[in-house]
Amino acid sequence: MKKFVVFMLFVSSFVLTGSTDNSKWLNLFNGKDLTGWTGVHDVDFDVHDGNLRLIKGMGWLRTEQVYDDFILEFECKALVENYDSGIFIRSGLEGKPWPDAGLQINLKNDMLGALVRGNRAVLKSEVEPLPVGEWMKFRLTANGINGKLELNDEEVWETDMLDMIDLQRGLIGIQAENKSFEFRNIRIQEIGAVNLLTGHGKEFEHLMVQEGSKEAWSLNENGELVCSGEKGGWIGTKTDDYSDFVLSLEYNVPKEGNSGVYIRYPGKGRASYEGMEIQILDDDAVHWGKLQDWQKTGSVYHEIAPAVRATKTAGNWQTMQIVANGAQITIYINGVIVVDANLDEYEKSTTDAKPLKERPRKGFIGLQNYDGTMAFRNVRMKRLDK
Repeated sequence: MKKFVVFMLFVSSFVLTGSTDNSKWLNLFNGKDLTGWTGVHDVDFDVHDGNLRLIKGMGWLRTEQVYDDFILEFECKALVENYDSGIFIRSGLEGKPWPDAGLQINLKNDMLGALVRGNRAVLKSEVEPLPVGEWMKFRLTANGINGKLELNDEEVWETDMLDMIDLQRGLIGIQAENKSFEFRNIRIQEIGAVNLLTGHGKEFEHLMVQEGSKEAWSLNENGELVCSGEKGGWIGTKTDDYSDFVLSLEYNVPKEGNSGVYIRYPGKGRASYEGMEIQILDDDAVHWGKLQDWQKTGSVYHEIAPAVRATKTAGNWQTMQIVANGAQITIYINGVIVVDANLDEYEKSTTDAKPLKERPRKGFIGLQNYDGTMAFRNVRMKRLDK
């Protein structure tokens, strides 16, 4: 019996830790400004002495990317008595002042570390309230249905009930409940994700220039993939076996800029006809004339228009995530779903290309070199088919 218990604990530990050998920690807060974060409803956050300070409000500050399986670390301290805040995970945007869907790690003084769904604690915490002004270090692991929370290196709870909500992928956020807090060292490691931008200069571990000038692409000292726009073409994965995956990236499109992300592309012919191109564009540029909706950022180019506009103005870092799972394609821009489509329902094309229903379900992943400068960073891919 003892051997069985030890074995189960070993399996549980493996499931909760996950394989992160190919992942690096990503800082969600840069210590300078709110890049990568968006306020929802009535919130007041700023940066004070390198810390993210919650001043007041009834709403939340959310990430501009969604996450499914991850290890999240952060430190926080309360600035007032009877403190109250929380960390939302796998959350949607609907709801006011806080998201209806998702889970919360409670930061309320008398419920510190409890797992909350809606207004109810589904996992209670035995942690005693910690003093105002004292930094607390949290580590949260969410891997499928399994979750584990640690506070100051001590386990608070461990569960296999994270499937109690419908969303298994969603936003991370900081709750504002009119109580001042500060946060720092907020970082995340995505379980199972591979960083595609490893290498240096013009040497790439996971990518290769498939068409066009090799001189057009390079990794700079900040780990950003920069394209000069010389001679067109594209850079992509070295193999064409990518079918079901989550692709997450940040992009910076300049004024009048144009690019795109190729998925399930066989490598020959026009990507938007033979595979799919997810458009990246300066949607505001007069240069492009009157755009059709299917030409705008986040569209499946020429085929599916974004349902809403979620882009920022050109020159800002923005996020894109593409979830390809069989016939289902979901595209997020800055954390907002802009396309959620079943390809099997698209039996006709708007061009003379094959309809989406008949296009390949696997191929290369690529980044387009149109004819101008572009920059990408934090390009990460998680396979769903292996």
